[in-house]
Amino acid sequence: MTEPARARAAVPLLHRPVTVHVWEDIVFAHWRHDPESLARLVPRGTRPDVVDGSAWAGLSAYVFRETRVPPFPPSGRLGTMTEVTIEILTIDDHGRRGVAYRTVDTANVPAIVAAHALLGVPYTFAHARARRRGDTIAHHSVRHPARALHPIRWLRGHGTRPGGTVQPRHEATVRVVAGPAVDTPLATELTTREGIHARHLAQTVFWQRQHPPLEIRSARLERLEGDLPDAVGMPGLLDRAPDSLLVVDRTTVRYGWGDVVR
Repeated sequence: MTEPARARAAVPLLHRPVTVHVWEDIVFAHWRHDPESLARLVPRGTRPDVVDGSAWAGLSAYVFRETRVPPFPPSGRLGTMTEVTIEILTIDDHGRRGVAYRTVDTANVPAIVAAHALLGVPYTFAHARARRRGDTIAHHSVRHPARALHPIRWLRGHGTRPGGTVQPRHEATVRVVAGPAVDTPLATELTTREGIHARHLAQTVFWQRQHPPLEIRSARLERLEGDLPDAVGMPGLLDRAPDSLLVVDRTTVRYGWGDVVR
């Protein structure tokens, strides 16, 4: 791992952690973009981070386990879930390299409520699941917009409109085969970010992220499809193979309050 990225991952949290998670079976797929094409999609006070001559949008997917909200022990309700995200790599005027999530799709309702109320991270209800067999890792998410906004109404209507038509769905599927270890500046820049840039209460805030140096692996794509990016203003993102595809088997991530960006 390059030294700047190693130092970035190891920076102590400025404040005590608000959440601690084990991440497993992490897939990072990233695409090169022109910075101007992504500028309108990132929070005020940030801009797309240019890495290796390009701005980057991505899909990441992983399994959360052993979630803790210090000083409390691991929570059964928040403990294990699959998350599928659409994201943009960002940087702010302080030089902090983060990620801005366009969506984080998961089936864990308490996590959705907490993320919206406390963090400003755009979690959305979806049926998200993961499966791993050997080095083959698969993640799938399918959301029903009506259920995400009004879950009780959706259940009463069984997912249909009054005329009997099926509610629109947005989904994403990725399946990869993890390969050998990779240690390049690009791989570390795409996977090791200092935190999250998010909009909360009309402000852009920064949540600091800390984890051990990542053991990054290359990956071979077996399947990638879906229209989830269409729902968050990034149509066609999954229509071509990613420019970078990486896997991390496991790490422990700690989040803490950073500050207000703007």
